[in-house]
Amino acid sequence: MIRGALTLFTFASVVFFPWPLTALFAVVSSFFIPLLPFAVGMFADTLYYSPQAGTVPLFTLYGAIVTGATILVRRRLRAGIIEG
Repeated sequence: MIRGALTLFTFASVVFFPWPLTALFAVVSSFFIPLLPFAVGMFADTLYYSPQAGTVPLFTLYGAIVTGATILVRRRLRAGIIEG
């Protein structure tokens, strides 16, 4: 239930809140749902696409970086818990 509400709130924040607050929500929610920052980045790039902005989808790129970092941290924590 919490994961669903967190996902919905993060996607809604793309529309209603400024991008730094949305980025904070995405980073916090990535501890529970690792692929959420990437999905939110794709959603933001799709929502705010304009041809004059450039060819690099920055929100998707940032979401992929946060997702990769989250997956690495989760693997290290899980390996540390199992070994210790």
